[in-house]
Amino acid sequence: MIELRAPIHEDLVQPLEDFFCELTRSSWMLFHEGPGKPNFVMGYFDTQEQAEEAWGFLRKKFKHLPETFDSIQLEDKDWKEAYKEHLKPWNYENLHWVPSWMRETYPVPAGDAVIWFDAGLAFGTGDHPTTRLCIIRLIDFLKNHPAATTKVVDAGCGSGILGLSAVQLGCQSVAGFDRDPESVRVSENNRVENNISDKNISFYHAGLEEGFKLTGTADVVLANIISDVLCIYADELIQSIKPGGILVLSGILNKEQETVRDFFYAKCQESWEKVEVDGRMMGEWSDVVLFRI
Repeated sequence: MIELRAPIHEDLVQPLEDFFCELTRSSWMLFHEGPGKPNFVMGYFDTQEQAEEAWGFLRKKFKHLPETFDSIQLEDKDWKEAYKEHLKPWNYENLHWVPSWMRETYPVPAGDAVIWFDAGLAFGTGDHPTTRLCIIRLIDFLKNHPAATTKVVDAGCGSGILGLSAVQLGCQSVAGFDRDPESVRVSENNRVENNISDKNISFYHAGLEEGFKLTGTADVVLANIISDVLCIYADELIQSIKPGGILVLSGILNKEQETVRDFFYAKCQESWEKVEVDGRMMGEWSDVVLFRI
């Protein structure tokens, strides 16, 4: 087994994560050791030839990737075993995201919610700060609003982890949509893997242009999408929020936060009677949250 590794610029992290989310099973993962340290794209392949071919394919889609990569021969382990070195459980308050191979060993406290994820779906595990920022906002909202009557929409659902987490937290009306049909299929697969009923969550093949026509307005909209796309579809996102609800925008680099914040705040002032805005940072990434008062 060959492990491929190459450093990447922070601007490529979200686009690569979105692309990997389109794959049902992937040999790729993103790895970041922490704030101030580089990001890496990593892949696991049977042969050096396969690694080189896969890297060439990836570079055609992402031309700013480096031309070369480092590779090492792994012994006595397959690529899933290698993933296990990097994927760890994560929790925020009463929600846990846990690798599936830890089902028998991870102690989920009584009454807490859990999402089990597959090692082969590293890009959809919630391991990225932008995903975590979204779910933290949802949990904070549910502290003051009953989950059973809170409607949640995940705009650009990718692997479905945000919407599925909302269901596990007690929300009974949840929807997600993505313009890529493969992402919808992955989300459905993850729903089944976590024994979540399709009565509580629906996934649609749709982009931001038409997605909210299918889901309707919501109390919480989670949009973990790159900044440029968020701004292009600002009107659709803003109009999707019920009075008293929140619009959670993520996928935003720290250096972009002020621009996105000011842009959406001005637009919300035009559409809503009253708005409050907040932003948080996690490592190199940020969110912007608009509260419709």
